[in-house]
Amino acid sequence: MGAGRSARRAAVAVALTAIVLLTASLEAQEGDVRRSHCAGAWYPADAAALTRDIDKLLTAASPPALLGKPLAIIAPHAGYQYSAPVAAAAYCTLRDRQYSRVIALAFSHRAAGGYHGVDVPATLTAYRTPLGDVPIDRAACDRLLQNRLFSAHADVDGGEHSLELQLPFLQRTVGGFRLVPLLVGRMEAQDYVQAAEAIIPLIDDSTLLVASTDFTHFGPRFGYEPFTDNLPDRLRQLAGQAAAPILACDFDGFRDHLAKTNDTICGRGPVTLLLRILSMHEGTAAVRTGFDTSGQQTGDWRNSVTYQSFVFTQRLGSLGERERTELLRLARRTVEAHLSGAALPNVNVEALPAALRADGACFVTLENHGRLRGCVGNLIAAGPLYQAVMRNAVSACNDKRFVHDPVTSRELDQLNLEISFLTPMKRIDRTEDIIVGRHGLLISQGAQRGVLLPKVAARRGWSREEFLAQTCRKAGLPIDAWKQADAEIYSFEAEVFGEPEPTSTASAG
Repeated sequence: MGAGRSARRAAVAVALTAIVLLTASLEAQEGDVRRSHCAGAWYPADAAALTRDIDKLLTAASPPALLGKPLAIIAPHAGYQYSAPVAAAAYCTLRDRQYSRVIALAFSHRAAGGYHGVDVPATLTAYRTPLGDVPIDRAACDRLLQNRLFSAHADVDGGEHSLELQLPFLQRTVGGFRLVPLLVGRMEAQDYVQAAEAIIPLIDDSTLLVASTDFTHFGPRFGYEPFTDNLPDRLRQLAGQAAAPILACDFDGFRDHLAKTNDTICGRGPVTLLLRILSMHEGTAAVRTGFDTSGQQTGDWRNSVTYQSFVFTQRLGSLGERERTELLRLARRTVEAHLSGAALPNVNVEALPAALRADGACFVTLENHGRLRGCVGNLIAAGPLYQAVMRNAVSACNDKRFVHDPVTSRELDQLNLEISFLTPMKRIDRTEDIIVGRHGLLISQGAQRGVLLPKVAARRGWSREEFLAQTCRKAGLPIDAWKQADAEIYSFEAEVFGEPEPTSTASAG
């Protein structure tokens, strides 16, 4: 009997040990999953109810006419009873779109000012909502963590809702994707450039950017009462002032708005970083898809939160695919002929699209695996666009800056050609109207003048003032010459398109 009881006790002990080990293993696995903190309070905890509510909102939303596939959205993150319809107005544009990665720019309400840079989870494998687990893109997160501006901070995401509230909408629209969760902390202007430079290599045609923010928090509860009369209209006007630089993808303009108004936009960090990324990455167009206020919903204007949503797409130019392809082909043939000492190509003018036969100004840029080898153009149209492309392609091969290292025929398979088709010059009276990422500049004073294309400032992440200063430097003027009364400042836009990057890695000789 004693031996039997001992055996049973031993068996029970072994079973209990196995259970403890299994439980510990499951808890360890669970520890890598960020559990929902908001389900049951900010949005329904029941999966069926949550699915029904979101799908109903998405169906009721009216998607705006877009120029193409969304690159990014801005959406609010209040409790779904307040902000979900405004969020749905943006998220409905993602239905039937395919994305494999979502980079979510959010923040910590309680700790955003307590750390510098951007928080990236170091060990998380998933975010959990009632609709299931959203896997973390660990490769992307680990890559960002190699940058000194990106680091993991304990408990920054504890109880936070700004990112979590975006996930059910993404799960019901995008479906299967991997998440890069970023919580923006304390940032200076140059930090946004560094963060954008780290994030941009992660962006491709199947990557979506999402910035999470509510807008103005008005009233004594939030310590912000810039006006006391006609509150509905004044709040709408303030929302419009914040929206204007967002719609223009104007990084400097949005920062100017915050500095001038002290607008209590809680997600100012995510929005500012998004605008910096988009202004450095490629030309974008934006539409405002939703607007509302909690004051309008409750009838209580003493304390009110504003909600807005936006969708960003690539900005289209006036030249179609056929026109772009023909100009690039003509530029390539011209460069090949010139560098080989052959006659320039004959052009069947009548067969060209009308836009290429019309007067046009352009720049032609030659690069060898990212290294500039020539860039020459004309700012004012002086004949048909196709002729300008051919003329500037030859001149780019003879760019005076490379007189001691000229382009040669041995580089032909290494060269990447890019064309910037310019809009007419426009005199600038207010430098605040200059948008980095959209505008190029010409500054002249006396006989001296300097020109920089939009992409020069965009790729470097310059501020508006840095752009002005560098254009003055290009003209051989003092960097503050743009402030002088006799300085003339002109802006223009450029429709930029180019060949695919060459795949050959042979030496240029």
